[in-house]
Amino acid sequence: MEKKRSPDLTATKGYVLVVGLNFLQSIGRLLFALMGLNGGIDQFLDVPVSTTTAQVLHVMFFFLGIMGFVAASGFWRKKMWGFWMILLISVITIAFDIWGFTIQETAALGFIVPVISLVYLIFRRSSFMIA
Repeated sequence: MEKKRSPDLTATKGYVLVVGLNFLQSIGRLLFALMGLNGGIDQFLDVPVSTTTAQVLHVMFFFLGIMGFVAASGFWRKKMWGFWMILLISVITIAFDIWGFTIQETAALGFIVPVISLVYLIFRRSSFMIA
């Protein structure tokens, strides 16, 4: 009798989509933070913010960009810590973007990738635990 193998989750379109979206969002956040170095990140905002708020935004964009890239890299390399890190960064990103939404409504766009990631990972977590 042949042993039933679990499907290779990393070969699915959903896995590739989640990894790709996380890489894209990380790159986008890093580029946004880098462009904000010259003239301040508040130049991209529709409303004036304090210097402290602008600095918090800048630091968070760098942090989420770098950590998101590390998480996506680990997840792509099929590391369990990559799975958990994508979950953690997604939750932090949602919290950050809820706060960002109070400053500018376009921050709601930041919810898209983390929500897709969380939904996918939560529904497929048993496949990751087997792998």
